[in-house]
Amino acid sequence: MSEEKKVEVLADEALEEVSGGVTRNMRAALACIRGDYGNGQDRVARLTRAGYDYEVVQGLVNDYMKYGDVARDVINGKYGNGADRVARLRKAGYPPETIQNLVNNLLL
Repeated sequence: MSEEKKVEVLADEALEEVSGGVTRNMRAALACIRGDYGNGQDRVARLTRAGYDYEVVQGLVNDYMKYGDVARDVINGKYGNGADRVARLRKAGYPPETIQNLVNNLLL
């Protein structure tokens, strides 16, 4: 199986691993944030035509807009690792699974 077609299931979302360090879906989400896919029904149509699952990409957009700074802090080591990370994120009021999903999407 090629690296570009490797699929992992994390936090109930199918993530396609691609070269360059960011998942294909996360690249689309970041493009949506930049405005590359428009808004509303235009975004739905354009993402669908490009072969994306709108719900997955929009979920990443929403999570990134809400928790992107925290995900970057995790990547930079601010919240530790493993069970310590989970505990520290929960104590700070963040959903560890959502944050980890974002981190995975940004780093895969």
